[in-house]
Amino acid sequence: MLGVSGGLLPCPSALVVMLSAVALGRVGFGLLLVAAFSLGLAAVLSGIGMAFVYAGKLFERFPTQTRLLRWFPAASALFITMVGVGIATRALIEMGII
Repeated sequence: MLGVSGGLLPCPSALVVMLSAVALGRVGFGLLLVAAFSLGLAAVLSGIGMAFVYAGKLFERFPTQTRLLRWFPAASALFITMVGVGIATRALIEMGII
């Protein structure tokens, strides 16, 4: 997921910066801005990856067989379903269908 968000797909912001730099005749400055943007993005994505690695080790310490934790996946699925039903109902009401 981090690869998709960070570089496997073309970045629209970098494209806008480069097209603007070409239009202004400052291609070198555009390349510098895109390089700085890319380095910052790489640092953030690396930090997120490291946080996930260390968070995984942290969660190994917690007990996973408690009764409450076994209900979390079902409860979160129910919550997301209810939010979706609410959004769909509101859209139908605003469209005058309901």
